[in-house]
Amino acid sequence: MPAKISGQGNGRRARERLGAQLVGLDLQWSSLMLAYYALESGAAPWGDYGDTLWNGFAEKSREPGQPAILVSRTGPFVPPITRLFSCVLVTEAFRQKLSVEGFSGLSFEPAGYRKVVHIAWEQWNADAQDPSFYPETGEPEDYLLAGTHDEQLAATMPRLWAWSVQPTKGLQVRGSNTFRRELHPGTDVAREHLIIWISERLRLWLAENAGKWVSFVPVTPR
Repeated sequence: MPAKISGQGNGRRARERLGAQLVGLDLQWSSLMLAYYALESGAAPWGDYGDTLWNGFAEKSREPGQPAILVSRTGPFVPPITRLFSCVLVTEAFRQKLSVEGFSGLSFEPAGYRKVVHIAWEQWNADAQDPSFYPETGEPEDYLLAGTHDEQLAATMPRLWAWSVQPTKGLQVRGSNTFRRELHPGTDVAREHLIIWISERLRLWLAENAGKWVSFVPVTPR
């Protein structure tokens, strides 16, 4: 009989330990879903010049037979993820990695290339004060606007995808970079307009897998 009582006690303690572990996991998961960040571009070298070389431009398109988003950028190198003013772009390889993780609220739509200019800026010295060369006009956007489209290079560029995030009406607090907590859909990615908020879970993954290409601004929901 004493052995039986001892066994029951061991079983109870084991169940209590398991319960405590599960509670800890629940609390850890809750903390990952309660912390949010606005997703921004990483800090490019050379100021606006580096920003243009890194990210390029994106525009909405209604041209028949064309993707809804068209990109003008440098090549052949394309960062795995770029945060432009109006959208987030990822390469096909990076999209596949993201998709495996199953982040909620995130899907993808195809993007295409409007113009590709051959500039191998990734081989330049990123620690230098100035880029290897400036556009003749001195304007950063003229790396692309005044550059020559390389049709052969464009044909070899990696396929691009844009993040597709369903907008939540009334989510953003007007005049701020934060959102109304009670209206948040509880997903890893959310938006109303141009600001994209991501969960702590997604931030940790991007920090590990996207390195310098993106940055994160903590936000306090209201």
